[in-house]
Amino acid sequence: MALRQFTAALAAVAASCISVSAMAAPVVYNYSASTFFSSPDATLRALLGTSASVSGSFVYDAATPFTTYSQNIGYAAGGALYSGAISQLSGTVNSSVSGLTFTDASGTISQGNEAAPPGLDWFTMNADATPRPGQNTTPAEYARDLAGFTVGAYTLHNVRLYWIEGSFGATDFISSDALLPTPPSFNGVLALDFVLTADPTNIANTPYNSRTVYFTGLTVVAAPVPEPGTSALALAGMAGVALALRRRKA
Repeated sequence: MALRQFTAALAAVAASCISVSAMAAPVVYNYSASTFFSSPDATLRALLGTSASVSGSFVYDAATPFTTYSQNIGYAAGGALYSGAISQLSGTVNSSVSGLTFTDASGTISQGNEAAPPGLDWFTMNADATPRPGQNTTPAEYARDLAGFTVGAYTLHNVRLYWIEGSFGATDFISSDALLPTPPSFNGVLALDFVLTADPTNIANTPYNSRTVYFTGLTVVAAPVPEPGTSALALAGMAGVALALRRRKA
């Protein structure tokens, strides 16, 4: 009786797996930014090294509902915001310094369709909130969940992945405020924003981007996923083993 119940339970789970695999779901993407481009901070450039690169992954949910427009929360007009559309962001800065990793549970996508100025399409994934126009500190009302690293006298404060019309040969790629079904396929830019460890809230009010490190050659590729029904087949195999054991016992 126990084997019969076990087999039935496995069959039910297998059927559930087939049903779930057929549903639309968030997609895992791998990314890499292979070229150290620039940084206004010479010390940061020296610490990371000009041969540094960044790689990692994130989850993209194209079904995320629209949150609000950027101008409604004090930012420049034209951005359609989708909170939570990017999640489980992780990455490693590959350089001569080891242990430079970061993770972020949930971020926001800002998407602009011919947004003015200067009337271009742009698409940005932000791990955490960025400063509002004319400010050098990030809004206190938004929680920050980026778990970063410290290198030298600097602490990683934010991670941004972005694509802009006109960059790297990209033409018009956004036609509405609806969230793109997939991240852009052309090359983008990855930015690591740092703050001084001794002044994490930037009391000195130095320009926020004065300690940003930029990497170009950003590419994003969907991670391989099992063929539909693979999990179900594995479970069905376990059910077959259970059945064979039952027959042997009989």
